[in-house]
Amino acid sequence: MDGVTPPELQRARGRLDLHLCGSKIERLYQSGSAKLMLPKTYGEMTEAVMLNTAGGITGGDSLDIKLRAQDCALVATTQTAERLYRSSTAPAQISIDLIADGAAELHWLPQETIIFDGAEAARTIQLEMTADSRCLLAETVILGRQAMGEQVTGCHFTDNWRLYREGVLFHAESLRLTGRADEILAAPAGGNGARLLSTILYAGRDAEQMAGTLAPVIGACLSCCAASYWEDRMVIRLVSPHALSARTDINNILSALRQQSMPRVWQI
Repeated sequence: MDGVTPPELQRARGRLDLHLCGSKIERLYQSGSAKLMLPKTYGEMTEAVMLNTAGGITGGDSLDIKLRAQDCALVATTQTAERLYRSSTAPAQISIDLIADGAAELHWLPQETIIFDGAEAARTIQLEMTADSRCLLAETVILGRQAMGEQVTGCHFTDNWRLYREGVLFHAESLRLTGRADEILAAPAGGNGARLLSTILYAGRDAEQMAGTLAPVIGACLSCCAASYWEDRMVIRLVSPHALSARTDINNILSALRQQSMPRVWQI
């Protein structure tokens, strides 16, 4: 009817806040669709597994995650791949705030993000770390499910990273996929036919020393992959038209960097 304002659709809101100091949980807060599990493990690192009970993210949703590792070893991952669904409203907002204090080791290793046709989302990742901490971040984006024959002809996805060491910005990058994403990734100067894009970043005083360890692993990848090392950080870029084989390559690279097996949810 004319003059009648349509009702606002319900949107998912999720928030997580974890502060781990040594072996003690200083703070654990969760609300809305965001849940956190701390499974009992016998590895070198405490595992934090995140869940989105909304089953995915669509326009108007918001997800805020804050993780602080202080004098401990913490790896954070997700129970499964995150899904960005078609949006009919404002873009979804995803905010990730990571802090590594003292001699902490913090690994941010969520499973891949699958972008569906028509999805709209803006993600920001911010890291604050001390000079004697070590951090590993990995984010992978897949456009559609290849096995289902899905094609992403249009989407809007932005990903902004801002990483600080002792309060000084040492790494910044931005990714923007908008409009005809399939054409952008099909172009030789774009993704050259890739459906999967992955960025792996390691920050620590021993970053350049890992070049020899990783060289044979990267050389054995079926995906198109390369690494750069400078100023106590290492950045690995990986693209592939085949998500399944690329996931194996990513798993091998991360296992070599971590010098330990991946969290169990990655192995299911």
